[in-house]
Amino acid sequence: MDNLLHHKLYFISEEKEWVIFIHGIGGNSRTFCLQLRAFKNKFNILIPDLRGHGCSNDLPRPESGKYSLDFVSNDIIRLMDYHQIEKAHFIGCSFGASLIRILEFENPQRFKSIVLTGAVLKIKTSFYLLLKLGRYLSPYINNHFLYTLVAYFIMPYRNHRNSRQMFIKTSKDIPRREYALWLAILEEVKRRMDRLFREPFVSNSVLLVSGNEDHAFLSDCQRYCALHESVKIVVLQNCGHVSNIERYEKFNTLALDFIQKEEERNGKF
Repeated sequence: MDNLLHHKLYFISEEKEWVIFIHGIGGNSRTFCLQLRAFKNKFNILIPDLRGHGCSNDLPRPESGKYSLDFVSNDIIRLMDYHQIEKAHFIGCSFGASLIRILEFENPQRFKSIVLTGAVLKIKTSFYLLLKLGRYLSPYINNHFLYTLVAYFIMPYRNHRNSRQMFIKTSKDIPRREYALWLAILEEVKRRMDRLFREPFVSNSVLLVSGNEDHAFLSDCQRYCALHESVKIVVLQNCGHVSNIERYEKFNTLALDFIQKEEERNGKF
């Protein structure tokens, strides 16, 4: 298990379906603490810390010394293989949605359904330039300062405080070397997401849950759904980027209903 992501696992039985939660950059498995009570008595649950995040910050580096999107996303496939999870429902937050998008395009046979909150389906130029500036300044500034700046850029309002504070708190655990490795893949992220924006999800069971105050990413989610009508979107009022924290009860209801309807359609419930 030396090269596996650190993870939390809640297993009920082999008859239950799996739900895998994927957090964003700067987060960790605690991103989904408000989902556990709603989900863990109904599904088998797997919540990894992405490489360099949470308790996954001491894994061996790739031989190249650099991260790539394929390398990072394959961490999740290796974890599924280790636990013999053939297929699962996926729930992703922020950049975790980007990883799920890439994973599903490359490995559609591993997916049952997808629920994304604060989905990053395309990176706006302004946000990309902010992160790129952070990469160039990374040798000279505290990495936690940049995470705090990004948190206020994405989640600026008073009612975003809980999400913002959780992001700022969890980002403190990320070592400087990991911070630099993740920033280095930004160009690849932007290039891949720009290309995938023109492509539909392989799965027909995709739900986006966005806040009406998610100024950085909502418009692209709406544009994507207009281009690909099979993808459903729900926009929550008085809510920012991280709806699974800010409006967690509503998010849990939406996600559970969506997944259970997919199970009913396949004769599982």
